Amino acid sequence: MAQNEAQHNFRTTSLEKKIVSAIDNGIIILDSDLVIHHYNKWMEIHTHIKEKDALGKKLTELFDTIKEKTLLRKVKTALRMQTPTFYTATTSHYLIPIKTNQIKNSFFSYMQQDVSIVPFDAQNQLVVLILTDQTNMANINALLNAHVAKIKELNEQLMREKELTEMQHKQLLANSRSAAMGEMISMIAHQWRQPLSLITTLLTNIKIKKELQTLDEANMESSLGKIENTVKYLSDTINDFRDYFKPNKVKSDLKLSELFNKSIFFLKDEMNQYNIEYTINIDKQLSIKTYKNELLQSIINIIKNSIDAFKNSDIEDKKIEVSIQEFTYHISIIIEDNAGGIDESILEKIFEPYFSTKNKNGTGLGLYMCKVIIYEHLHGEISITSENNGTKVAIKLPKKI
Repeated sequence: MAQNEAQHNFRTTSLEKKIVSAIDNGIIILDSDLVIHHYNKWMEIHTHIKEKDALGKKLTELFDTIKEKTLLRKVKTALRMQTPTFYTATTSHYLIPIKTNQIKNSFFSYMQQDVSIVPFDAQNQLVVLILTDQTNMANINALLNAHVAKIKELNEQLMREKELTEMQHKQLLANSRSAAMGEMISMIAHQWRQPLSLITTLLTNIKIKKELQTLDEANMESSLGKIENTVKYLSDTINDFRDYFKPNKVKSDLKLSELFNKSIFFLKDEMNQYNIEYTINIDKQLSIKTYKNELLQSIINIIKNSIDAFKNSDIEDKKIEVSIQEFTYHISIIIEDNAGGIDESILEKIFEPYFSTKNKNGTGLGLYMCKVIIYEHLHGEISITSENNGTKVAIKLPKKI
């Protein structure tokens, strides 16, 4: 009875319906059992399902690909905490299957979506699902990857035609920097996706409440404060990436714990996406004098390789472990994963330029660049071994160069 009354109150307010229908996002109002109470015009157009045919039905009845347990958990969390939660899709994961026929030359058959789940009516246990179309961004990322593959093909052709000279050696390092920049662009997209979704959600709430004349000063101040903090986070993220790419030929004292924390900051979203457990055993006061950005770049490359190795595996207990030991004149860094290891027949080729185990998805420059940096710039050593279905990277660096 309460459910019917809530539905009636919502649908009999024409102003509310007009506002929600005009928003250029998918809007669905659900109760805590996933029963549909409103289905806006955007959803009707994109799914070809009329609101009258959707009302009163469970969302999972209309779209049987939805992971019901996951969505229920996020809906109940939003209602319990009275704060938005997010159902973030990947390139092969979307909440509502919507064909992308309207997008020419799309890499995807279905619309790529971010979904915000916003508390709407605590008394009647209602939430608003806000669907944001991310297909264009996903297409751009796919296009970038295609260009990286093309660059690899052209570089391979160059290597077949010329012997490796000092000039080519410098060019290889420049190419590896470009490949690393491409990966960094992808990392920025990962870091920005959820904050941008939060800003969209907060602005949509402000607009709805303003039109309904339910927006008070406290709510406005709270929302603007959250938006300001989120924008600062986005700005800080860009500054971190910008600093990473600054030329740095000045040796500096740095704490290794801070360096590894920085590397994990860049990679944490991918680790979370693939449920990878990361642990580090290090004295927080341990420091060395070296070239900071060169070492950071090498560490990111190595850990990124471990993450990539997990992407196509069915390993349940995914782990990356780092341990660092201090000796009289040097330090030892061990980075291990349990991602299946490397075939013994290719271990000796692992540091060769343009050799990659990632097929078309790798440039083959990451580990080659690491070896050049560690040997020639940092005056250290690096080796890779594989055993017990895992890979171990050992780095030896002087405490001071």
